[in-house]
Amino acid sequence: MQVMAIIGDVVASKTMASRAVFQRKLAKVLTGAGRDASGLASPYTITLGDEFQAVYRAADTLFAEVFTIMAEIHPVRARFAIGVGELATRLNPEQALGMDGPVFHQARAALTELKVDERLLRIAGAEPEAWRLANGVLNLLSHAVEGWSRNRLLVMAGLLRGRTVREIEEGMKISRVAVYKNIRTAALDDVKDVCEELGVALNRTLRER
Repeated sequence: MQVMAIIGDVVASKTMASRAVFQRKLAKVLTGAGRDASGLASPYTITLGDEFQAVYRAADTLFAEVFTIMAEIHPVRARFAIGVGELATRLNPEQALGMDGPVFHQARAALTELKVDERLLRIAGAEPEAWRLANGVLNLLSHAVEGWSRNRLLVMAGLLRGRTVREIEEGMKISRVAVYKNIRTAALDDVKDVCEELGVALNRTLRER
């Protein structure tokens, strides 16, 4: 079965003063992030320490979930490695545990690279060359995201979910001017287009294999 496995890892989690409190918060955030996810086949599940993972059948809302998680744990940061490939074991629809296959190996290798490169987002598949350009763009995005506020991350997540400026304004309870300022300052419309194209590429890869 061709799927996407996403492995997340909280940055510098071992140095947190209240790690147990954060872990409870993370569990709640992950439950909320997966509630309206489209294409999520195995829900976000905390695995080892402050790592978590999920399995997707389609990438339609994947980046919206990623930015939602980033926003809800801010100012704490997390890395996200996305593997595309074969799931060798039976899919577990209840929790993202007890599964294995090349797709997880690819995601794990990408996570290792993120730790070395100190980046936040990466895609890995059976043919690394196919994702070189995408990962170059994600490296630039990782650099930008490092300086984003919680509100900016939430605006980004809202745009990726197809929400209008008015809906984002009302949902976040901030002014329309603030929404537009975040979009303009960080070129969020362009980031949205990039994420949507990456989603299209991920879905195409799943269909072709």
